Amino acid sequence: MFRFIMLIASTIVALGSQSFAHEAPIRVVVLGEDSDRNAVSRSSEIYTRVVAELQQSLIRENITVIDEDMIAVKLGFSYNTDRTKQELIQTLSIANETTDATVRSRLGVIFAIFPNIQEMSMTRKLTVRVRGQIYDLKSLRALSSFEVSAPETVTLPKKASMCNDMCVVEKAGEVSRELARELGAVLSQKLHIVIEDSAYAGDMTGSASGGVAAGDGVLESVYTLEFNLMKNSDVLRAVRALEASVVREIELLKSNNTQRVYSVTTNKDLGDLEERIMMLLLDLGVDIDRLRFSSFGTKLSIEAL
Repeated sequence: MFRFIMLIASTIVALGSQSFAHEAPIRVVVLGEDSDRNAVSRSSEIYTRVVAELQQSLIRENITVIDEDMIAVKLGFSYNTDRTKQELIQTLSIANETTDATVRSRLGVIFAIFPNIQEMSMTRKLTVRVRGQIYDLKSLRALSSFEVSAPETVTLPKKASMCNDMCVVEKAGEVSRELARELGAVLSQKLHIVIEDSAYAGDMTGSASGGVAAGDGVLESVYTLEFNLMKNSDVLRAVRALEASVVREIELLKSNNTQRVYSVTTNKDLGDLEERIMMLLLDLGVDIDRLRFSSFGTKLSIEAL
């Protein structure tokens, strides 16, 4: 009976731990792009309202939003108007290469806001929609896309003189609040799906001492792994052990008498990969105290002393 109770208790604890793991906050940075001439400018009040409401919607869903203004202040960036999607992604990639953990994020959401005025016989009809994509900022891959329209339309007077440009902006801003809440719900669902997919792939990885190779995780990364001044026999044994337990794919890029350079594809972050390689080398009988490890960005270097 006692063993039965203990079995039930351990099962509940295990399930609780898994549930808690899935509830870890997702870190994401949200940016608007306005290079399309039909898109709302980043300096517009509409953009400000959408971003503010969207951030609140995501925070309520346990998603940590990295504020773009904080990134700009800490790193001296400037988000000018008419920035293209490619420029924004490049800026965020640079932020991820810094050693300031508060501005780093694996996921980025880039969106554009499009208001549209349709001429009717007696009035004008205003609609607002948002479209964008979710990016893996490390691999620079688009993971998902979205398009959301405001649930309501706004009727405007037929004559533009009765509702000028400022009036239209104000009306669009009112609709944008509801649009941002709807967008927040859609993005939250998509972000959790991305994380769940990558977490599933991580479960398939196994440990550093055995297991199966990592699957095609959504959040995989490609690293450069260098072995310098090490015995070829030690390097080859380490590479075979990595293939069997930690990485999904490893490819030789360069080889000479003193150096072997590999491309490594895995769903592990750089710190985890470095620690696992240390454990593998220990298991292989290599004295890691006689090795110098250095890692930054997407590069890991191991050098014999």
